[in-house]
Amino acid sequence: MKEKILTMLRESPEPLSGEEISRRLQVSRVAIWKQIGQLKESGTEIEAGPKGYRLLSLPEVPFPWLFGERSSRMHYYPEVDSTMNRATALAREGCPAYTVVVADRQTTGRGRLQRLWQSEEGGLYFSLILRPSLVPREAPVVNFAVALALVETLAECCGIAAQVKWPNDVLVDDCKIAGILSQLEIEADQIAFVNVGIGLNLNNRPEIADKPAVSALQLTGRRVNRALLLADFLDRFERQMAVFSRSAIIAGWKAKTVTLGRRVKIVTIRDSCEGLAVDMDEDGGLILEMADGSHHTVFYGDCFHSS
Repeated sequence: MKEKILTMLRESPEPLSGEEISRRLQVSRVAIWKQIGQLKESGTEIEAGPKGYRLLSLPEVPFPWLFGERSSRMHYYPEVDSTMNRATALAREGCPAYTVVVADRQTTGRGRLQRLWQSEEGGLYFSLILRPSLVPREAPVVNFAVALALVETLAECCGIAAQVKWPNDVLVDDCKIAGILSQLEIEADQIAFVNVGIGLNLNNRPEIADKPAVSALQLTGRRVNRALLLADFLDRFERQMAVFSRSAIIAGWKAKTVTLGRRVKIVTIRDSCEGLAVDMDEDGGLILEMADGSHHTVFYGDCFHSS
């Protein structure tokens, strides 16, 4: 009922009386009064005047009822071990595509290669469950689509000009503001699901020993409404996936990257290589020009830019 009340208040240019809200929802005025009270307790600013209720502001906590028609697919936790762990369990249970697991904090958030992702309060940590009609080799392009949607969302909601770094980082002036991690499961040569985990530094102050990091708060001096930013991202990303074009995503990523044209070192568990990043292929592989002039394509690994 909360999402219906919020929708009515959002769409009304004038205050709405409790009587009018109860008439539309066909419940008692006492029930409306209780729901309004719960909304206020959760951080929603609602003015109660002689003419009725008027919405002033929304909470920044990503409660499911803030997401309208999407609310049934939102799973919110104040604290969780890892949103990816919960998303994996939901995906295997058959949850619908675009189900989201979001948390204020993670106790064992994961980055690449099982590294711990710092997940203190104030950041936005969520995992998105996808069931794309793609062949497995196309799955890495989903990460690039996520990165592009994040860049657009940061520009729109925060006024921040971010860029992307191969394979899965979003940077501002070479400082990480977001990281992306994906997990793929395949059944009979088809993708069963792709889970994408996103850690976004918003109202926190990240301190990472081995990599420079920054948050939206540190860049702008203003707190971000995490719920509204998440809604904006989901809208953008779902529109992008509805007209999925691998070539368009790769082209968009190239236009926003800080990796191409720089000398890089790619490190994997087994080995490493260095070269000039000259292009990215249609599957998301990074093409390096080696010292002898030959080209070598890498598909995974940690990427370090030379100064």
